[in-house]
Amino acid sequence: MIKRILIASLLLGVPCLAQVPSPPSPASSPAPRAAAAEIELQRKLDVPFTLLLQKVELAEAFKQIAGAGQIALQVDPGCYEALPYGATTRVTVDFRESKLREAIEQVLVPLCLEQVVSGSTVIIRPTAPLARIGRRADWDELKLLQELRTGSLKASSGSKPPAEPGANGSVPFDWTAALRAALDGHPHLVVSIPPTTASEAGALHEQAIEQLKKQLPLSPFRALELYCQLTNQIWFVEAGPASGVGKGGGDGTVMIMPVRRWIDRQLQRPIKIAFTNAPLQQVVDEMSHLSGIRFTPAPGLYQAMPRVSVNSDYSSVEATLKAISGGTGIAFDIGEDSIYLHMATAGVSAQGAVPSPVRTDRVVARIAVPIAPSSSPNNAANGLTMDILIYESDLPTDLNELRKKKLQESVEALQKALIPQPHPSSQTQTE
Repeated sequence: MIKRILIASLLLGVPCLAQVPSPPSPASSPAPRAAAAEIELQRKLDVPFTLLLQKVELAEAFKQIAGAGQIALQVDPGCYEALPYGATTRVTVDFRESKLREAIEQVLVPLCLEQVVSGSTVIIRPTAPLARIGRRADWDELKLLQELRTGSLKASSGSKPPAEPGANGSVPFDWTAALRAALDGHPHLVVSIPPTTASEAGALHEQAIEQLKKQLPLSPFRALELYCQLTNQIWFVEAGPASGVGKGGGDGTVMIMPVRRWIDRQLQRPIKIAFTNAPLQQVVDEMSHLSGIRFTPAPGLYQAMPRVSVNSDYSSVEATLKAISGGTGIAFDIGEDSIYLHMATAGVSAQGAVPSPVRTDRVVARIAVPIAPSSSPNNAANGLTMDILIYESDLPTDLNELRKKKLQESVEALQKALIPQPHPSSQTQTE
């Protein structure tokens, strides 16, 4: 039995969401080695075990859970980057004869993380709505996501009075009212959803709502996932100071939007990244990890431009991409669900993508400007800076010539310092 779970001094009781898979049929043929390893892992996840942890950091907690259950457990680094206290988040757990999968789930649900079985390994990763916040979530956002995950959206939730029927005579489904009814203590919850005035978007909305109604009751989390899947959109939450709603009241906003709109939003997100002569693929993977945006390279791009250098101190993702473009000639086109990377000389964009304006001149300077927090505009000594990139064409002609002259002088001085000069030889003549 699970006694209690205390996470970062918050007592959060949550029911288990994990489902035990049905055992394989005895008459089935022998499974391949990979399938056999997964089946063995599933059995271990159903074995009861006992474990007590007192205010243990999350990484150590996962390590001890894996050791006690004798399983391979892998944690996506994005988990720690999405949490308010990162890897220093502390958990207190007391499991007594609890199934391993249920124990893991009870730790994950309050943090909006999820477990996935992949072969012989349990992978812990952020849920998609948590990752899409695009920064460290605050505790109000985690609490809202937890309540969306554990609440219940019923068939009668959110329906307007019958006096307001829809065009086809059905009762309209009010998202905000439905979610408020499924959650406790969120009287000011806002659901931000794009208008469906266009006929095609409106038809998708109506079809999605009809499908959703047929599958109620659902958790609000699952209902939002289903709605967004059917309308080709995504969702995430904002709460606390980020939402600007319900000061201290635990309210917030459920954001529903097309992927393209979310990508535009993420392109303005500040990131810190530094690579010197590193493989381009490694740089792109890191940018994807930091921003959540999916990047699609053109065939042969990593071979055509194998290594790059980039340094961004909290510049936006878009500014960092432009810096890479200015130094390498790599263009980026913003598509509906990803960003397409290709050499500018190729002149080819992904179908439906919007080509980025590629500057042909080079980045010649980078200025780090201190950033003061909004709460204390006069305090610039907080360690945060924003990069401002200066291109060659940004400088006037005389300043550009001076820059080139100084650069040439620096190169010549460096050559004199590094290349040994020949010493005059002395000769002795004898008669």
